Amino acid sequence: MNDYETLLKKYYREYLNREPDLDGFRYYLSLLKSGDVDEKTLQNKFINSPEYKINQLTLHYKQIPRIKIEKNGKTFFVDSSNNASFWAQLQVGVWEPETFKIFDIFLDKNHSYIDLGAWIGPTVLYGCQNAKFCYAVEPDPVAFKYLKKNIDLNHQLHSSIKLSNQCITDFSGTTYLTTRSKEGGDSTSSIIFEKSATAWKVKGITFHQFILDNSIRDCNFVKMDIEGGEFLVLPTMQEFLEKEKPTIHLSLHPPLIKNPYDSLKRIYKIITKYNFVYDNKLKILEKEFILREDNYDKFYDIVVTDRNIYSNSMH
Repeated sequence: MNDYETLLKKYYREYLNREPDLDGFRYYLSLLKSGDVDEKTLQNKFINSPEYKINQLTLHYKQIPRIKIEKNGKTFFVDSSNNASFWAQLQVGVWEPETFKIFDIFLDKNHSYIDLGAWIGPTVLYGCQNAKFCYAVEPDPVAFKYLKKNIDLNHQLHSSIKLSNQCITDFSGTTYLTTRSKEGGDSTSSIIFEKSATAWKVKGITFHQFILDNSIRDCNFVKMDIEGGEFLVLPTMQEFLEKEKPTIHLSLHPPLIKNPYDSLKRIYKIITKYNFVYDNKLKILEKEFILREDNYDKFYDIVVTDRNIYSNSMH
């Protein structure tokens, strides 16, 4: 009698470096017992799993001073002392492959783009190679330190990026950025959380002022992932959006706010001025999608644009 349970636990510990999760364990156990897979095939499944590859890559990254990332024909370097596991996820293709596809479709060498919520730079280092120029904004001081470190490792891209640690909000002046973690830098700090002991005092600036200060006249794409801050900031951008009509790659965070309907209604008013809304897999959505109550408890991305990516004249 084969002891499949012991074998399976061994594979989990040996290849994934953890105890089995119940669903996965039951699934693989049923495959073994039914004879749908043999031991060797299952072993190969573990070795070829994204999780195993990420673990191996993370160990490798931690042993080298800088990491070379190669993504869809673009190359950049990042610092290995921070977020090695994240960079491994990106390299293996687990982290937001849809985002890179959106950047490939909508960014071009004749226009700049604005990256609000640049974090430690994955979208900046990729996007600046598609666009003419990238204005990258990250107010979290811990994330900004790593962002700057990562940009510094890419001299060939310096002329295409301008960094800002200002906080885009609905007024210009001192504001507070609160993180939900002890140290910050984990991409979840926000201007909408109540000020706490882990809040940073940061320089707040309106989007309008940011455009003026940087003399931006050629922006056709705005990526906004600011942890609920979009509900404050986007309504203040109306004049710019109506005049310039940039594509907006917008991350929505309804669970982080108290009255999602009112806030989403303001966002809805803005997106009705555009021709198309896509989800992050570039499927066309009804604009009313964002007002649906069953989406209030979800984080999700949308692309708001005047471009019909499926028309025959477009590639």
